[in-house]
Amino acid sequence: MARYDANVEGVRSVFLKLRTRSGLTVERLDATEVDVRLLAELPSVRRHIRETGVSEGEAIVHVVTSVVAALEPADLLIADTALALGVLRARVGERTEVERLYADDLGERRRALAEGWETLHELLGVTPGHPSPTVRSLRGTIEARTLGVLAERCVDDAEPADVESLGETVGFVVVVGSAVTDHVVVSEELPGIGEAVQAESFDVHPGGKGLNLAVAGRRLGLDARLVTAIGGDSQAKDLLQFMRKEGLGTELVKETPGVANPRALVLVGQTGETRYLGWTNETEVSLSREDLRAPRVREAMAAADAVLVTLEPPMETIKWALSAATAQREKPLVLLQASPPRETPQQLYRLLRGVDYLVGREGELRRLLSDPDGPRNVDDLARSLLSLGVGAVCVIESFGCKIRSSVISQDIEGPPVPLDDAPGVREAFSAALIHKLIQEGAGRSREEALRWAIAAMATNPSLDEIAESMPGRDEVERTLETDRILENP
Repeated sequence: MARYDANVEGVRSVFLKLRTRSGLTVERLDATEVDVRLLAELPSVRRHIRETGVSEGEAIVHVVTSVVAALEPADLLIADTALALGVLRARVGERTEVERLYADDLGERRRALAEGWETLHELLGVTPGHPSPTVRSLRGTIEARTLGVLAERCVDDAEPADVESLGETVGFVVVVGSAVTDHVVVSEELPGIGEAVQAESFDVHPGGKGLNLAVAGRRLGLDARLVTAIGGDSQAKDLLQFMRKEGLGTELVKETPGVANPRALVLVGQTGETRYLGWTNETEVSLSREDLRAPRVREAMAAADAVLVTLEPPMETIKWALSAATAQREKPLVLLQASPPRETPQQLYRLLRGVDYLVGREGELRRLLSDPDGPRNVDDLARSLLSLGVGAVCVIESFGCKIRSSVISQDIEGPPVPLDDAPGVREAFSAALIHKLIQEGAGRSREEALRWAIAAMATNPSLDEIAESMPGRDEVERTLETDRILENP
């Protein structure tokens, strides 16, 4: 059952009243008898007024229009038409079929939407997900549902991270992976079959390797965008709030209203050994080909300095990400994190030539081979993977890195950490490595980038608060400085 929120219901009620006549305009807000205080008090509206000095009416229209522009295509069209905001016109220009959506009469706007349903979707570059609504269904339930979605987005718009405190961004990265709700259990020991063990702690946190990578990149100073699909329950809304608070853009995150968000049970031992049991809800929560071909996704891939991919999404999404990154006119750096292990990894072999860095535990990397037990040691394992076209293999164990490529073969030990492992450390490593490589540009030192990435792993390791523990730049620098003092007392 969907959660009840009095603020959401109040904002939806205001939208339902404002949809009549000419819709939501500054002039209407200045003259209406509708009580719009709930809109004026939205944190995003107050923030826009502080930042720009515009009037309340102008701020309300700006914020609502921005939120509508980020909705899924069908909801975008319905909300844009109901409130006559002009979102579609701003994207595709003035067209006859578009101008009818902004008539002064709500009935005429509904007729234009119903009659032009397929054409309007084509203008957005997508195909309709369901048949054209009727005027009666728009008036009866569809508009009310969509304006409820819009109200949730407006109310849930958390105060974003202080971008200035994060510093100037050094590059733009696209992350393709999952955002899930982690149910983290920390236990001294894990039970055998039929046994019961009392855990040390249990908590719920934002998670998913994709989300961890994006948060790590953002905290280190990268402009990060996560391409993923989430559900539409309260836990999915909590994830969106967390992303916005971290300063992550959410325009590439697909929400699926009315379905449960993916979850993961994370079992963590006291020394950091981790086991995962995931439920992806893949039949209801996934990215379609149309989602991946959307203009905003294509534009992000074309602008990316780096693309970071995990093995969490469906295989078709992973293949698309690696293929799309390699196909760019200016190829970005591509990092593939080999987790979680997948069945039939051979499907990825032809795409590995576009991968600059392959990162994972030794066991995870072995699972990429047809014969995981074939290589006798790390060198043999790396040779097998390099023969598939990978640029460099990074084996991450015990907070250290063994890197193998055609130009470097080096084992770098990690700093002393009172853990054998910790969830999230490989995401911290991957984001930090890419950050340093982008920052250094053509003159980059791979060894310096590796040492930076290893220091990031050893900074703030956590057994439970995984995404929340990702380090910032200053914290990584302090870890490096401590290491230098310990090495040269």
